[in-house]
Amino acid sequence: MQKITLWLGLTLVGAVLQLYAITSDFYLFQGEVRDAWFGIPHTSNLILLSALVAVVLFAVTAIGRNPMSGRGVGLFVGVVGLLATLQLGYRMIVPPFDGFVPQNSNIIGSGCLFYCLPGEAASADLLAGIWIGFIGCLIVAVGGFLHAFSGTAQRTQANPTIAQSQTGMTPWLGLAALGAIGQFVFGYTFFTFYITAGDTGETYWSGWLPSPHTSSLVLAVTLIVAALVWYASRGKAPLNPMAFGALIAVLGLVSTYRIFFRIIESPFGDGASIGFAAYLSLISAILIVAGGIVHAITQKAPTSAPSRVS
Repeated sequence: MQKITLWLGLTLVGAVLQLYAITSDFYLFQGEVRDAWFGIPHTSNLILLSALVAVVLFAVTAIGRNPMSGRGVGLFVGVVGLLATLQLGYRMIVPPFDGFVPQNSNIIGSGCLFYCLPGEAASADLLAGIWIGFIGCLIVAVGGFLHAFSGTAQRTQANPTIAQSQTGMTPWLGLAALGAIGQFVFGYTFFTFYITAGDTGETYWSGWLPSPHTSSLVLAVTLIVAALVWYASRGKAPLNPMAFGALIAVLGLVSTYRIFFRIIESPFGDGASIGFAAYLSLISAILIVAGGIVHAITQKAPTSAPSRVS
């Protein structure tokens, strides 16, 4: 606990406020109360990410297994907290109501649900939940940055958990990494996941906007799998080969389920057809599962055992 500063402890307080906020109501619009999780899903996901980053990095620092230096921990917590603060601040100025909605868009809550100018949004009363969330995000950001520049953080060296058994990079881990990248690129960038028809013609949608919680989850899985494969390639995998492969397979299963669900349950209801890229995204997620399983099965014995440096 000697590596914990008051400022890093303060980020836990902010994280608690963030977690409470995303379960509470943010707006009062036209006499109806609107919550955070479904009202502004991408923002809620970012707030949740900020809270999880603060809690996890506090915990690993407390037990002396911080994956980066003390300064790196503070900066990472602070940057993610700052992004959440800015995004939520935007949503306080621009509530997710009204705005320009394409005529052939059947998605519920379009318009300023995504992004629009302040003048295009309808006015709404801000409830206590959104203020609590904003204060929580600000506390996490400030606490993270102050910790980063403290003397304690600058003296704290990285001490990540490294498994004694290491296999290094394998073709199956490479397959999983390619699948992780492919699932996001095909499904949630500029490729077509959904096609909706209307009076003025067809509209082509990436999966990013119509399915925000799924897209955020897939992005998270992509980053985690890519990071795990990178650590393994450097001989710094945190788990033994079998457990490591199983973890990657489980992450792939999470993505596979969510992408498959959004293919059979379109957010547009019956008013959309599925683009070819959606199936490529699904196949890519399956590759993560396959790569993880085969790696776990075939890499039972370690090929190297790098020394631990405390």
